[in-house]
Amino acid sequence: MEQKTKFTPLYLLSALYMIGVYAFLPVWFWLNKDAAAAASEAEYSETAVNFPLAIPFVLGIVNLLAVLILSKRTTREQMLNCALAIKYALIPVFIAGGLCIVLAILMMFTPVVIMVFVGPMLAAVLTVAGWLIMAGAAPYSIAYLVKAGREGIHHKALCIVAGILQFVFTADVISLMVLALKEKKWVKATIVLLGLIVLAVLAVIGLIVFAILRAILT
Repeated sequence: MEQKTKFTPLYLLSALYMIGVYAFLPVWFWLNKDAAAAASEAEYSETAVNFPLAIPFVLGIVNLLAVLILSKRTTREQMLNCALAIKYALIPVFIAGGLCIVLAILMMFTPVVIMVFVGPMLAAVLTVAGWLIMAGAAPYSIAYLVKAGREGIHHKALCIVAGILQFVFTADVISLMVLALKEKKWVKATIVLLGLIVLAVLAVIGLIVFAILRAILT
């Protein structure tokens, strides 16, 4: 039986990953506020500072190495804590990213011809970036699923399916939510989060219906 500990360095790394994902774009914009005013593309390329864009992906590699090194000294519950903390904290990021992808696709239908090419390219870049961010947090989830399968907490087939879903947008969060509730972990936070998601979906549907009715009646 694994020896349970109250603290693991993985807690710090998972928190650092969350901070990195939220901070890398603001840091990039702040460092390039002068470069953005460059008179030409050549001047911009010489003065631009682009290393902040790599922060989440570097931290994702750090996550993988840390989990591989510390896995034997970390309990199933601790891995689950890291995984759910990241997934729940990054939900706003993925919602914002999804909206940006939708807007990028809608740019194809604007009168500006070049947007037919820019829109899909931007959507593809955002999709790949979002997937890499999701994959960067996956080591915690996979480690939890491996331990849960070995300990008989969940059926191994279920753990394998959930492991595959860790690389699928939305399904990664939902699958881990279900397993956490099945294990009676993070119950209150999960229920509150599901309630907020339902309210948000209802609000969006309401706004769409209102916009359609307004368009029809005016």
